[in-house]
Amino acid sequence: MSLRTFTWFTGGLLLFFGGISPAMADALSDLPAALADRLVPVAEISLDNLDADSRQQLTAARARLARMVSDNLPDEELAEGWGELGALYQAHLVKRLAGDCYANARKLAPENFRWIYYSAYLADDTGDLVTAVRDYRTARDLRPDYLAVTARLADAWLDLNELEQAKQAYQQVVGARGLEAAAHYGLGQIALLQRDHEVAIEHFRQALEMQPEANRIHYSLARALRAVGENDRAKAHLAQRGDQSPVIKDPQIESLKALRQGAQIHFLQGMKAFRKLDYAAARDAFARGLERDPDNINARISYARTLYLTDARAEAGQLLEAVVATDPTRALAWYLLGSLADETGDTDTAIRHYTTALGHEPDHGGALINLANSHYRQGHPARAVKYYAACVQATPENPAVWLPYAGALMQAGRGRADILAVIETAQQRFPEQPLLDYVKIQLLACSEGPACDADRALDRARTLHDRQPIPPHRELLALAQAATGDFDAAAGVQSDLVSEAMLMMPAVVGRLDATLTGYQAKQLPEPKHLFTWPLLQAPAVDGAVAFRDYLTPRPY
Repeated sequence: MSLRTFTWFTGGLLLFFGGISPAMADALSDLPAALADRLVPVAEISLDNLDADSRQQLTAARARLARMVSDNLPDEELAEGWGELGALYQAHLVKRLAGDCYANARKLAPENFRWIYYSAYLADDTGDLVTAVRDYRTARDLRPDYLAVTARLADAWLDLNELEQAKQAYQQVVGARGLEAAAHYGLGQIALLQRDHEVAIEHFRQALEMQPEANRIHYSLARALRAVGENDRAKAHLAQRGDQSPVIKDPQIESLKALRQGAQIHFLQGMKAFRKLDYAAARDAFARGLERDPDNINARISYARTLYLTDARAEAGQLLEAVVATDPTRALAWYLLGSLADETGDTDTAIRHYTTALGHEPDHGGALINLANSHYRQGHPARAVKYYAACVQATPENPAVWLPYAGALMQAGRGRADILAVIETAQQRFPEQPLLDYVKIQLLACSEGPACDADRALDRARTLHDRQPIPPHRELLALAQAATGDFDAAAGVQSDLVSEAMLMMPAVVGRLDATLTGYQAKQLPEPKHLFTWPLLQAPAVDGAVAFRDYLTPRPY
């Protein structure tokens, strides 16, 4: 029996088996017929061994899920409910019911990483290492980037004496921030088992250097030192031994453990309300959670976002200022403060806040694009280009960056070939976006230079026109015709557009007429006279985009 298994056996046995007695049936213990053949019932139990606050949390969460089950909500929503109830049971050491809840969540949402990972952690915690390994591997396949899974998988393999697999897994995470000490400790344990004492000593030394508070390492290091005859050093380390193992930095499990504080359930409710666009409910839930966990910086930032979205913008700003005063490294808070300043027209302050955010998180996509947009609006396209380029490297899947990036390149005097390369890269990522096609036709429709290809522009413009002869497509057709030298045909199409605009869109008549005059003089129009020109400008400031839409990996 491993040490981790023994710890569970002695400390968790009572709550795993004890205290479970029948109570009045609800929709979870007596499942509706539509779910009975798919899910396992989860009995109600006596919670007398828990404190009043914990009992209230579990009772309320169970009642919410029972209502969801009775209301026959979609599988995805039910999976969240089962998983969250399982997490609460697990956090309060009611482990058997936690396992049943996770089993139901996984049946309803088999690709949900969180419930698979929590199931693995539960199996690990209860000593079922074979199941833990199986589920950790499934979780790792879903999220290979989440390296804490690999660290825990390595620990489980080590407990199963699968030393080569454990070693390979530890080596994969030995350079990962927050996992290094645990990996070195594991590698040291393997070296100790294989009697490679010098290697073990070096791993234990590095682990202690990274986490000196992990005093359990002293015992293993003492064993390795004694094996090589360094008895005095071994005695010194043996005197410092304790029970604290190296900590694995693992936000998912940290969130699970935090449920016992009582705040986490409110934060979960806040995020569910936020996703449903019920910002007032989200605000109130985060406020309740912060009453219990006032030092949760991530939750304070999320609370500020809900304040903004419920029209308490001044209060949101004050809270964010308090956040950066407490922890000035919070890039998200600086980004949101910059967005607030930008929205009020204080561009200099906005730029300063965005720059501060990037000082702490150089790849912060929101700060990069907002900083680029701010410089572009101020008439500094060359500065804007620098940050747009960084933004497409950091967040290439953000469609909002590519068109203003092309526009800034154009206004900074960069060649058509550079601008065309940006548009074509964007088209590869967003092939369904017609605006990119419009700009590409405009760039190709010229008579001189390596990026000019008037025939190609005409071919694409005709395809668009024949498919749908709307005014933008007709304007592009005229441009491409002019680029091939057929100014008469271009003037004919453009003249019809001018006539129609006089009746339907008088605001654009001046621009269309200026282009027509150019075609009649056998001249191609300047970019600012084309309808694509506004598409290439920095968008207007919208603070709600930052506060509502910007994703964060840790909302609480």
